[in-house]
Amino acid sequence: MRIAVVGATGRTGRLVVDLALAAGHTVTAVVRDPARLPDFPHGTPLTARADVGRPGSLHGPLYGQDAVVATLGTTGRRATSVFSDGARELTAALRASGAGHLVTMSSAGLDTSRLPLAQRMVATLVVDRLYREIHHDLARMEAVLAESDTAWTVVRVPMLKDGPPAPGPQVSYDRPLPRAGTVTRATVARWIVGHLGDPETFRRLVHLADD
Repeated sequence: MRIAVVGATGRTGRLVVDLALAAGHTVTAVVRDPARLPDFPHGTPLTARADVGRPGSLHGPLYGQDAVVATLGTTGRRATSVFSDGARELTAALRASGAGHLVTMSSAGLDTSRLPLAQRMVATLVVDRLYREIHHDLARMEAVLAESDTAWTVVRVPMLKDGPPAPGPQVSYDRPLPRAGTVTRATVARWIVGHLGDPETFRRLVHLADD
């Protein structure tokens, strides 16, 4: 498959690039600064310079791609529109370029209804307060995708950490996991690369956790 990874210099994006190369895919790393890309153990991706904050800049890099993975992020906890603005640019670019499946990441904190009471209180009183502005924009991002005609998959994750992939992660489609503590970036990257182009994941919220 031909795969574009938007945000390929981030910690999750780098793992997605390398796993996709290892799987034999043709990978384009879409980044603002190609000089920030590391060396990858399993090959060298193509590169394209683009910025989701600049309208139209994604159209060229996404042309003809079979799948697009967006691992956008932001620094700090201030109000942001990077996720919702990015979703608008990504869906517009997919329509214009004929690219296929879009996979992006969101937060399990957007829906804590199935957590045990103690975890739900922590999520409400601590996590949501800390990340409220980011959660608001992630919710706007999900709304942008839901209103589009794109074949998207949103991977909702709890607290991200470094480490090896879980041998048997928890996965739930369209329903929050009853327990979702943490997930490694390697688990997320492996799940994404393993489900690129999977029609069973199209237009679905996938909840993923290690424990």
